[in-house]
Amino acid sequence: MTATASDARTAPPAPPADWEAAVDELALLADSDAGACVRRAEALIAEAVASRAGGAEMRLAYYAAVAHHALGEDLRALERAVRAEHLARERGALVWQSRALARQGLVHHDLGHTEDAVDLLTRAAELRREADDVAGTADVLTILGSVYTSMPHFAPQAAGVLTQARRLWLTAGDPDRASIALANLARTFVETSRRLAADNPRGARASARRALGLALEAVDESDAAGLARTAVDARLTAAVAHLLAGDREAAAGVLDAAGAMLARFPAAGLQLSLHRIRAGMLLDGGLLPEAVAEAREGMTLCDALRRPAERTELLRVLADAHEALGDPVAALAALRELHALTVRLGDAQAERRAALLGARMEVEQAERQAEAERRRSEALEERNARLAHEAAHDGLTGLANRRTLDSQLDLWTAERGAFAVALLDVDHFKRVNDTYSHQVGDAVLVRVAAALEHALRRDDLAARYGGEEFAVLLDGLTGNRTVDVCDRLRETVANLEWDDLMPGARLTVSIGVAERTPGEPVADLLARADAALYRAKAAGRDRVRVADPVA
Repeated sequence: MTATASDARTAPPAPPADWEAAVDELALLADSDAGACVRRAEALIAEAVASRAGGAEMRLAYYAAVAHHALGEDLRALERAVRAEHLARERGALVWQSRALARQGLVHHDLGHTEDAVDLLTRAAELRREADDVAGTADVLTILGSVYTSMPHFAPQAAGVLTQARRLWLTAGDPDRASIALANLARTFVETSRRLAADNPRGARASARRALGLALEAVDESDAAGLARTAVDARLTAAVAHLLAGDREAAAGVLDAAGAMLARFPAAGLQLSLHRIRAGMLLDGGLLPEAVAEAREGMTLCDALRRPAERTELLRVLADAHEALGDPVAALAALRELHALTVRLGDAQAERRAALLGARMEVEQAERQAEAERRRSEALEERNARLAHEAAHDGLTGLANRRTLDSQLDLWTAERGAFAVALLDVDHFKRVNDTYSHQVGDAVLVRVAAALEHALRRDDLAARYGGEEFAVLLDGLTGNRTVDVCDRLRETVANLEWDDLMPGARLTVSIGVAERTPGEPVADLLARADAALYRAKAAGRDRVRVADPVA
């Protein structure tokens, strides 16, 4: 049949021939074009789900989370990161589970959920250690250190974590990443200096000097490695350290060097930081018109980068500069804008947190429902398995029952070659019931059944045939081997101890066995085995008799 145009439109897209290539594509897009990455990721994830390619879905979901986060779509970023973590945990993929947890930590950090961020990043680092991934552990610790840096009272933890990260980068043979950790470490001392400035000026200056030393070391390392972004970042940190130490001239020189590097290696985020630092420095130095111009350039870039939070600091500089210039109208306008922006940011963050809380509640409810459904399903499966077992097995001995024996005989007759059927009868069993009680008689049958099942080979089958009689299917046995196996079964029962049930008593069984002849009906096979059993009992019991061959 020829496919129509409508068929072609409605047919699901074929999955990529190479999921690895698809994942690599998303990894590149996540760094270069977050919007394109999201669009491509959602299409690929749908294909991976349809194809049940869980490993591919895990990695695709992770890069989708990265792209959503870059676009400020925090809720979607968390959804994808949580899904990636779930799939990674199912597969025991520790590295990908760690990546997904770290991404969740970064999103929570941006939402202001610092404690959640620290917890997630700590778990991510533990997984990297468990995977014996030194570089991965260093990477997560670098992120965790930056989160601690944003928490004023956690400077010691930030310094400790970043120092450890730098050591691990060097151990992993990656001095370039080690310089990144060093630049972040310098920033922790900058934040400490700012925190101490009002109450402990001496401590603030000491932290500023420490920050300056680390930042300049990071500058040297990143310059040597050709890491332009890290080199600019380290210079900006060094400039702030110079300002905190009171050396405005040195700070200006470092900022000029950073600006020259950004002209050759543009990076919008770092350029914005440069405007912010320089605007504050110009304001403090009394260069008010220059401070206004610098602040306005930074605000323009804020708008382009959609970073309203950093616009607030520039608005403060603008308001202070206009006030110092004697322009209260412009100063008031800047303050009004600052107030409106602060309110808007607060409302936006509250909405994001509310959305996240709602999503958490929905996820938790779904998880509870899924867990309840799983338990119901397990209980149903257990009940069905129990009923199926009870339907196929004897309630007293636990052996296969007569119905199962009959079905297995039909199956063996159709599918197997040589096999034999042995019928076993407990000798003088009526005497056991009459002398010791029916309860003891039941216990005797249970013990005999267990002994038979233990003595048989894996492919043989023991069943309760009825009353005190048992049947055994012996796979692949002929001739003397059949007799040997049956005699071993007889001896097994004869050697059982009965003093706990019947002090001083001894119990035996009689066995009749028949080898199946090709084409022989099951009823005839059982009749021959039963006739052989009758001869064994008639001959004095506690013995084996082989059925006569088919005439």
